[in-house]
Amino acid sequence: MSSDVVKKIAQLVRAGAALTPYTCPACGTVLVRLKTGELYCANCERTVVLVRSDEEAQQALEVVQLREVRRIVFDKIIQLGKEIEKLSAPEMVDHLRSLSLLLDIYERLAKIHGEAGREKKT
Repeated sequence: MSSDVVKKIAQLVRAGAALTPYTCPACGTVLVRLKTGELYCANCERTVVLVRSDEEAQQALEVVQLREVRRIVFDKIIQLGKEIEKLSAPEMVDHLRSLSLLLDIYERLAKIHGEAGREKKT
């Protein structure tokens, strides 16, 4: 383990993360549990989900993919929101329709994400 990774882990622990007995399946670095409860690899700089079965792996993958789609939709909502003030009325109507559709999609994704999280806990 490089000294940079050790420094990152130390910074995370000082910020409230906890060392775990688990290691990253990709690189073997010890994982830390963040305050959010997520497991994190300081070497790969990503969260890690531990699973016991192929079914749990599929559920975890779905949650991660939905989260990414939700992030993309959110970014587009912000982008459209910033563009609206510069538009003429007819252009604004088109943007508002798009914004309304994106907000509906975002809301549905949030609902699905919440349901997936509840299923995971049971």
